[in-house]
Amino acid sequence: MVDDAQISVMDRSRRNLLIGASLLGALSLAGLLPARCAMQQIRRNSAIAGNQPPKRPPGTAKPLVDEDIGPVLARLDAWYATHLPPGQYKFNPPATEAELDAFERVIGLKLPRAYRQLYLWHDGESDDRWGHIYGLPLLPLDQARSQWRTWGDILAEFGGNRYTIPGAAWPEGAADPAYINPLWIPLTHDGSGNHIGLDLDPWPGGRTGQVILFGRDEDVKVVLAGSLGKFLEWIAGLLESGNFRLDAEAEERVLRQFRLKVPPANSFHEGARILLGAPGPFL
Repeated sequence: MVDDAQISVMDRSRRNLLIGASLLGALSLAGLLPARCAMQQIRRNSAIAGNQPPKRPPGTAKPLVDEDIGPVLARLDAWYATHLPPGQYKFNPPATEAELDAFERVIGLKLPRAYRQLYLWHDGESDDRWGHIYGLPLLPLDQARSQWRTWGDILAEFGGNRYTIPGAAWPEGAADPAYINPLWIPLTHDGSGNHIGLDLDPWPGGRTGQVILFGRDEDVKVVLAGSLGKFLEWIAGLLESGNFRLDAEAEERVLRQFRLKVPPANSFHEGARILLGAPGPFL
């Protein structure tokens, strides 16, 4: 008899087959997902790929919060200047209004004021090991655009079906349980196809502009905060409270040294789920 753990492994293997089959060429180059299979495999799995969309609950999501994130950016500036070695943790110069306008034209959306403020502060950072969000880099606009386009390419390979790979959301009904949604804008990247991102298409239990976890290994989309400002305030509060580590212990192998102290997770995505009481990433 196959037990629950074996079923879970089987489901992940099937899911990874679907994912890996869509990642040749530009997908692999974008660093979203590791290519594992030939493109024909996704076509041979059309029966698996035909999942129907879940029923969307009635109602309308809460509206976007028009917020000024200047104060929390100042708090982060002060903390970073005090604690992070400037030779390793390097932000890019600010983006320009013209670059933000161009990004809006590409994605076909008007960006929240807070998002524009964030990128007028810094146009992300270019090192994927020394990121300022607990080791995760804030994506520069050009990389955010590339990642967004790549997810669009994957969606096209799935025949436009966002639900080819089943998903869920936490809290339930707050976010689209899709595998891909073109109105999710990546803010960070962990190097394995997973993001913290801006959700501009929430479900009725959520809020437009909320910040979520999504990506290759994020079957369960988790709402981290109701807005970009609230997310940055949460990060600033964690840092100012002393909940961080900057050094690995002897013989400890880590991808990123800047991590949470409590819980002692090697991944901020994992630690964030634990802090919020959210379920794990896989169905």
